[in-house]
Amino acid sequence: MLQEIRHALRLLARNLGFTAIAALSLALGIGANSAIFSLADALLLRPLPVLEPSSVVTVSTDRPNLSEGIGGVSYPDYRDFRESSQSFAGLAALQLSAFGVAKSARETPQLRVGVMVSDNFYQVMGIRPVLGRGFLPDEGQVPGRNPVVILAYDFWRTEFAGDPLVLNRTMRVNGIDFNIIGVAPKPFTGVDEYVRPHFYVPLMMWQRLNALPENPLEDRTNRAFDVKGRLKPGVSREQARVELATLWNSLKPLHSEADRNRVVGVRTELQARVQSSPPDAYLIGMLMALVAVVLIIACANVANLQLGRARARTREVAIRIALGISRTRLVRQLLIESLLLALLGGIAGLAFAYGGIRFLQTIRIPTDIPVVISPQLDHRVLLFSLFSAIASALIFGLVPALQTSKSDLVPALKSAEPGAAVRRRMLGRNVLVIGQVALSMILLIATGMLMDGFRKILVLNPGFRTDHLLTMELDTSLVRYTQAQTRNFYKNLLNRASAVPGVRAVTLGKVMPLAPSQDMETFIPEAYQFPKGQVNASAFASIVDENYFDVMQTPIIRGRTFSANDKEAAPLVAIVNQQFADTYWPREDAIGKRLQLKSKEDQWAQVVGVTKTGKYTFLGESPTPFLYLPFAQTQATRMVMFTDTMGDPASVVAPLRQIVHDLDANQPVFNVRTFANFYQQRAIAIPRMIMEIVGTMGAMGLTLALIGLYGLVAYSVGRRTREIGLRMAVGASQSDILRMVLRQGLVLSLAGIGVGGVAAIAVARLMAAGLIGLGTPNPATYVLVPMILLLVTLASCYVPALRASRVDPMVALRYE
Repeated sequence: MLQEIRHALRLLARNLGFTAIAALSLALGIGANSAIFSLADALLLRPLPVLEPSSVVTVSTDRPNLSEGIGGVSYPDYRDFRESSQSFAGLAALQLSAFGVAKSARETPQLRVGVMVSDNFYQVMGIRPVLGRGFLPDEGQVPGRNPVVILAYDFWRTEFAGDPLVLNRTMRVNGIDFNIIGVAPKPFTGVDEYVRPHFYVPLMMWQRLNALPENPLEDRTNRAFDVKGRLKPGVSREQARVELATLWNSLKPLHSEADRNRVVGVRTELQARVQSSPPDAYLIGMLMALVAVVLIIACANVANLQLGRARARTREVAIRIALGISRTRLVRQLLIESLLLALLGGIAGLAFAYGGIRFLQTIRIPTDIPVVISPQLDHRVLLFSLFSAIASALIFGLVPALQTSKSDLVPALKSAEPGAAVRRRMLGRNVLVIGQVALSMILLIATGMLMDGFRKILVLNPGFRTDHLLTMELDTSLVRYTQAQTRNFYKNLLNRASAVPGVRAVTLGKVMPLAPSQDMETFIPEAYQFPKGQVNASAFASIVDENYFDVMQTPIIRGRTFSANDKEAAPLVAIVNQQFADTYWPREDAIGKRLQLKSKEDQWAQVVGVTKTGKYTFLGESPTPFLYLPFAQTQATRMVMFTDTMGDPASVVAPLRQIVHDLDANQPVFNVRTFANFYQQRAIAIPRMIMEIVGTMGAMGLTLALIGLYGLVAYSVGRRTREIGLRMAVGASQSDILRMVLRQGLVLSLAGIGVGGVAAIAVARLMAAGLIGLGTPNPATYVLVPMILLLVTLASCYVPALRASRVDPMVALRYE
């Protein structure tokens, strides 16, 4: 084997031009695949940073059709599962929440993210604190009794300077002093794939932290918790699901009518991530498929080069066979050459991968919450690159190796190759080039669709304004206000903010338009017939004050906006968008219709207005029902203040912060930014990045295909030199030879465009279904892309065709 490796290295070194072109082609394909894999790893594939992550599963209670995604679990249901299940070594409940945190009573609280966890969380995850201890069983028994906290490692390093004497110090969380009992290990960054929490507190502190009048841990309708379980050795996920389903059925008498239709789900971490965020999973799947096409084109390119070399090596191979080498060893030798070539491409591809990963690391989520998307060039990406190199060696090396090893001995020793062998080799190379052009066609169609979709996004009216707005978020639950205190705080805030010089108007909204997390409202529309088995519906919703629609320039197309008369004691009212009205009251006027709202203890709200349907989570989303409720009639603590300014919105940040500080020095202010900046990062930057990634893939695929087509035509011209000389000797002109060679390239290009066009139709449908608004089929794309592809492929054939037309007939007739 070592002898064969040395021989292969000598051959590659002797043919530096071939080696460089082949390695660079593979480097592009492997590097692009590694970069996109790093993104897939960061979003979906990276295992939890816990002990034996493969045995950890996610438990949920879902609607049968997953209409709301993966459902949470109520604490009473979790408690029953934990006490009765025999399939798990442990079940832990958790909930991510935002808190106002200060190291002492003298400091102004800052927004921080913590996780409320059950007392057994660290034991179930198999995590040992690097300092101190985990939670004790007693700290998960009595609500509000144990204000203890475990710090995340990075939070300990940044906020407490990594002080080893931090144990038994206090930290204020929502105005309550918590005793620090431990520090989590550095590798443990939490069990959420995006959010990196700052600390962990007992779940039993929930009611006290939020100053709630009733204990939510006793409410079976409050499915606010994520549940992670560790399977016992030898227990399958399906066995655990069946057991929990049986337990769930026994609990049905304790549930409401709506909850009785739910089913228990037990999923792997990957399944949970995919089903929690289908758009992310679809995007990753699409990008991985497209980048795999680039690698296939690169492999076809190298296979074409290998087949071209095969003719030159026919005599060498024949001599080795004549001296007694077996065909098996010969194939192995050729595959070793391919593997070394692929490894060279893989090593060079790491440079392209590094550049791609650095580009992907520029993804920013516009929020103060520590959301991290961290593609890395780590050992997992390196292993994937190695796998890609080995797989590509087999793809481009096996067929040429088998063909080369089957050389006919006698003709090969005479340096004469049988015509049948030549035709077979040319047919194989033609098929490879046609395949390359077809795959390039698919990539270019995908690029054209994304460009067209992105262009539409840039000129789209989302249903709200983006200019001259400053946004800041506040949450009175972080300072444990009562509902009356909350209303008084926001009333004073709006009055004082309106008087700031340069401020035109101020309004409140529960959620930011296009924010990744939106509130949901469960309701029953009046006189609407649900399908069998469904008793209510849910839609995106926001709580707004009476100035919201004017400030945000969200048009009311029928009815009225909220008014100052829509007070707490007044009859409940609501505003819906046109899509909501069309969904639940088709061909009827929605004004005057009623909704039974779950959040209002099943009270009825009358629809008083209909807004134009806008965009709520993503600019490319399909028309989505949306519901607005008045702030004065609805309990809400966390709100966004939208400030309409006459000039630069950033100029009023300082006075608005001072107003909040004057009203309550302990009230954190977070996510302060201009709405134009938020819109740019959330709505424009990410779609543009997707378009740039796919466009780069299309450019790489096209470049590789052109290299392959150029190489094939140049090889064909070289092989037909004598024929060309004969044609010119009997009267063929230079233009005749030029047309003859261009015709060969034209036929291959048209065949590839035809095959690729048929495949691109299916790909376009998949993209349009998964990337709504971005993957937009446009007839112009199907016209322009083939024309451009035909022109550039003919251009790649022109140089060898021109060279052929200038052959000296006397030289060509003597050519062997």
